[in-house]
Amino acid sequence: MFASATAQADPTTLTDTGANAPAERVPKDDPTGGAYTSPTLLFIPAGALPAWNVRVTALSEFQSPYQAADAPLPDGGFRPGAGVELGLPAGFTIAGGTNWVGGDVNDSGQKDFNLGLSPYFQARFHIFGDRSGQDFQLGTSVTYKFVGFEGDPGEAEFALSAQYRKRTWEAGLQAVMGKDFATTDADAELHAYALYRVVPQVGIGAAGQVREGIVIQPGETSYDAIAGGIVSFTITQYQLGGLFGASTLGLDQGHFGALGQVFGSARF
Repeated sequence: MFASATAQADPTTLTDTGANAPAERVPKDDPTGGAYTSPTLLFIPAGALPAWNVRVTALSEFQSPYQAADAPLPDGGFRPGAGVELGLPAGFTIAGGTNWVGGDVNDSGQKDFNLGLSPYFQARFHIFGDRSGQDFQLGTSVTYKFVGFEGDPGEAEFALSAQYRKRTWEAGLQAVMGKDFATTDADAELHAYALYRVVPQVGIGAAGQVREGIVIQPGETSYDAIAGGIVSFTITQYQLGGLFGASTLGLDQGHFGALGQVFGSARF
């Protein structure tokens, strides 16, 4: 018989036949990184971080070009960021961080550092999945983010993430709904990836996302897309990953630029 989704997600109801303490949601020695990791920045993991573990991620993105021809010049091609996650009991994970979005020019035409930051706060919940991190995993998240510190009310995104993970391969599909609080804008996104593991610690594959504007302002693009090849390397509690491909974000409709994303994370 199948256990209920609640029983699957609650670590207190799960048994552990390995060397891991019963209080851990997932084993810490998984060479694939576990269901609380993702091989690409485009995907929010379905799994929860082990309770009271902390995961720190540093990242950087490069896109060229990444603004329309008539937009203010950005600070540079690189857009770094950082985030921290905390695992909580009962399948919850909370996270926060910031990304650098560039193009931070105020109404006076001067560069303003505050306008280039994009802080975010996130809460995740592991709905269903075996604690091993293998087979089908389902999770949900709510993210609030805003650009700058000049009164922008920000936006919220609700995501549902599904992954199927095996030792030699894994794939994920994620649906996202977003609402901007400064305007009437609303959009929907679909994210996906597939990864083949040459060895449990090393994987190569592809990832992408498509955004469709449900409600948009005049002059805004109605859709955006990102696609590229991905690579992931995991050893114990450390992970390195990258995506190399193309993106239409920030550009005129129908135009795209070369995109590179790299990240590194450590769990404590």
